Amino acid sequence: MLSILIPTYYYNVTNLVQRLHQQAVGEGIDFEILLLLNGSDTELVAVHQALNSLQGVKLLELPTMAARSVARNFLAGQAKHDYLLFIDCDSEMVDDRFIERYLPHCETDNVVVCGGTAYKKQKPQANSYLRWAYGVKTEEKSAAIRNTNPNARFSTFNFLISRTLFLSIRFNELLKNYGHEDTIFGLELKERGVEIRHIDNPLYHLGIDANKIYLQKTRQGVKNLKILLENYPNQQELTHNIRLLRYYNFLEKTYTTIFFFGLYASIKHLMLLNFHSRYPSLTLFNLYKLGYLCELKYRKHVELTDD
Repeated sequence: MLSILIPTYYYNVTNLVQRLHQQAVGEGIDFEILLLLNGSDTELVAVHQALNSLQGVKLLELPTMAARSVARNFLAGQAKHDYLLFIDCDSEMVDDRFIERYLPHCETDNVVVCGGTAYKKQKPQANSYLRWAYGVKTEEKSAAIRNTNPNARFSTFNFLISRTLFLSIRFNELLKNYGHEDTIFGLELKERGVEIRHIDNPLYHLGIDANKIYLQKTRQGVKNLKILLENYPNQQELTHNIRLLRYYNFLEKTYTTIFFFGLYASIKHLMLLNFHSRYPSLTLFNLYKLGYLCELKYRKHVELTDD
C-alpha cells in the first residue's frame, strides 16, 4: 500500500523513522520505509544501521552523494507499494495521526496530496533568524490558503503521490543543486492536468540553516532559476508561477535591469547586515534575490562567498 521515502543528508532520522513506523503499524497497513543514506557521513550511517531492526525499514546507499532530484527518483524506483509518501529528513511529527490523515487519499492515481510545513514557535539561535522568519511567513500556511493556488504551493517537504504517476513524471534532474525542484515538479503536474490537493497534515521543519548557509542556498536557488530561464521549454508558465521571474521580466522589458543591478550592488552590504540581525526584513530579502539574478546576467563568474 504505502512506501515512505526519506533521503537523508547529514541528519539523524532515528526518532522520525521510529514514530512513522509506530503509526504505520498501528494503522495495520502494508508499508515500507526506505532511507537513502549519505554514505560520506560514516558516523550517522552507523547510527542509522540500528533502524534495520524495525520490520519494513530498509537502508539504501549510493556510491556518491546524490542531488535532491536524483535521490528522490532513485527511492521511487526502489519502492514496491502503490503509493509514495516523500518526507524530508529534517522533519518532526506534530502529532500521532500523520499516517492516518494520508490514508483516505490512497485511492486515485491522478491526485497529489501535500500535507504542509509547520515551525515551532520558539525562535532559533540569533544566527538563524532569517531562515526561520522566511519559513514562518511564507511556508507555514493552512490548507485553505494553499489550495487557492495549489500548483504554486506544491512542496516536496511532505507529499503523497501514486507510484505510477510519479514514475511517469519523475523529478527533473537538470537542477543538480539546491532550489526549485518542487517548482518544476508542480509545473509538470499542472501541464498534465493532475490535481494537487493540500490538507492540514504538517510536519515540523527542524533544519533551520544558519544565515550564512541559507544565503548560500538562496543564491544557488537563484542560479537554478537562471538555468530554468535558459532551458525550460514553457517560459510563460514558468514566469507565471514564480514571482521573482515576473519582476525580473518587468526589468528586462523596461530596460531597467542595469539600473536595478547598480542599486543592488550599492546597498548589498546593508542588506547583508540586516539579514544577520535579529529583525531580518523579508522585503529586503526578496529584493536581494532579484538583485542577485540581475548580477548573474552581468557577471559571468559569481562566487558564493559574498555574505
